[in-house]
Amino acid sequence: MFDVIRNNRKFTQLFLVAITVPFALFGIDAYFQNSGASEAVATVGKRKITVVEFDNAVRQQTEVMRQRMGDAFDMAMIETPAFRSSVLDRLINERVLEEAIADGRFVVPDAYIQDTIKTTEQFQENGQFSMRLYQALISGQGMSPAAYEYKIRKDLEKRALMYPVAGSVKVPAALAANWVVLEEEERTVSAWVLDSKERATAVKLADDAAKKFYDANTKRFEQPEQVKLEYLVLSAEELAAKVTVSEEEAHKWYDEHKKERFTQPEERRASHILIQVAKDAKADDKAAAKKKAEDLLAKIKAQPATFAKLAKDVSDDKMSAEKGGDLGFFAADAMVPAFSDAAFKLKPKEVSGLVETEFGYHIIQLQEVRGGGVKSFDEAKTELMAELRRQGAAKRFSELGGQFGNMVYEQPDGLKPVADQLGLSLQTTDWVSADALPGVLSHPKVRAAVFAAESIKGKRNSEALDLGRDTSLSVRVVDHKAARLKPFDEVKAQAEEAAKFDEASKLAKTEGESALAKLKSGTAVDAKWGDAKPVKRSDSLPPEIRKAIFGSPVKQLPAYVGLATPTGYMVFRIEKLASPKIEANDPKIKQVADAYGSSLGQEDLRAYILSLRNRLGVKIDDAKVSAKSVQQ
Repeated sequence: MFDVIRNNRKFTQLFLVAITVPFALFGIDAYFQNSGASEAVATVGKRKITVVEFDNAVRQQTEVMRQRMGDAFDMAMIETPAFRSSVLDRLINERVLEEAIADGRFVVPDAYIQDTIKTTEQFQENGQFSMRLYQALISGQGMSPAAYEYKIRKDLEKRALMYPVAGSVKVPAALAANWVVLEEEERTVSAWVLDSKERATAVKLADDAAKKFYDANTKRFEQPEQVKLEYLVLSAEELAAKVTVSEEEAHKWYDEHKKERFTQPEERRASHILIQVAKDAKADDKAAAKKKAEDLLAKIKAQPATFAKLAKDVSDDKMSAEKGGDLGFFAADAMVPAFSDAAFKLKPKEVSGLVETEFGYHIIQLQEVRGGGVKSFDEAKTELMAELRRQGAAKRFSELGGQFGNMVYEQPDGLKPVADQLGLSLQTTDWVSADALPGVLSHPKVRAAVFAAESIKGKRNSEALDLGRDTSLSVRVVDHKAARLKPFDEVKAQAEEAAKFDEASKLAKTEGESALAKLKSGTAVDAKWGDAKPVKRSDSLPPEIRKAIFGSPVKQLPAYVGLATPTGYMVFRIEKLASPKIEANDPKIKQVADAYGSSLGQEDLRAYILSLRNRLGVKIDDAKVSAKSVQQ
């Protein structure tokens, strides 16, 4: 089973991302804590999903969305029953999969977990596993190596369960080849455009036509609600421009932090051969292993160039043996002390003596050394001064943030006093509607605050709105116009133009359909065809045009199809067909087969999970799902 998964690593990683909730999303503690005494928001079989677990999942998913969307994030998006239900649905799927894994007694070998970690692209530098990078990335997620390995074990158990379902759908090559032919089919097409605007000049309207059009299309003549605004923005980015940092200050900071900030830690890339010895090995076994290691060391000392081959042939560390014993780059604290001490005393290409650790006897050959230098002040100066300005701005923003919030609240009738006291620029707008708010005012939080009933009625300062990225804003409605239907007399000219265009569109459609019928019957028409161009289904075409051109089989050339558009009517003349010759070994066939197979596999997987849910029984407390968590 795990060999199958190993050979399909990329596929399994993709569908795990698509349908599972990573353990990192909810925090490893959620899987160890005893929450049985808590109230259940749902039960899966006999297992509870507690309110605490659910609220934590909602909070974590909210934070994920906040980080992904940045300034576009709006709490209104997650304060909905649909969002909370989707989070619970994923938790339920987790539970049913865990039950199925327990029933199937899946066991993942430790060696496979280590192999998965070492071959993860994010943990590699220059094609080699980097212990330094691995530790940095997982600690950045707030996880220890043990917690991360636990997560990987659970993920691999899911792969073992899900791959036979999601990865077993095979699309026949012949069917995939037909799809490739359709995708690659080329139709040479010319178009005749019957433009409504050109025909509008010839339209003669009845005296009451414009009024009738106005009455029938009042939505088109509504003026949306509009406001005039004043607003203040407090941002660390703008404050940074006002922060001055002297070279002396920067040099002082450099001297104080040089060791931890500007020293590049030394890393070493080494290869090793391991002759494994169990911790509880008998003396004779240990002596035999040591003798074997000493003999190998003698061979290597005599012929150092044979190190990689010997590692492949005899090393008991099978993962590194495949690479000639290469362990990649590692920091001094990444290995057990005895191994690290020996490796960091060697010169490049030098071979160590026997190194004994808890794993057995090692022979180490150093390959490369990198890092260990200190960046000079001149090298770090530009970056350092920019960072110090950012730090100063962040500190100033933190100091002013509380004042800003208090002042816009305590002086609610206008923002100018706040601007004067804090040295901020008071900005204003002309009349704007909700869908035309400029710049930072288009943020969903600002839009909601501006068009709230109390803002319009009271014309008071909004609270200090946190827009993320160290930016706060307060806005006040200075003037307001309610939405209204513009009187006919005010929009008469506009209504006449629209009515003419509407009539012209009808004329274009009638003319186009008549011409299309004649062309299909073989009758010539006076058409203005554009240049013929080859197009494929995969080209960037508007969906309605793609459907018109490729929607029907062509029995005879030239073939004609028509399409009514918002600007008139189009007639397409299909002049030539070119179906590609696809060889049986064309890589596109496999790509298409894999893509469709994956899609069908996902459908099967969803059906499988649904069957597990039905078998185990799922009960949901809708009231607790809807209840808003205080943790958010």
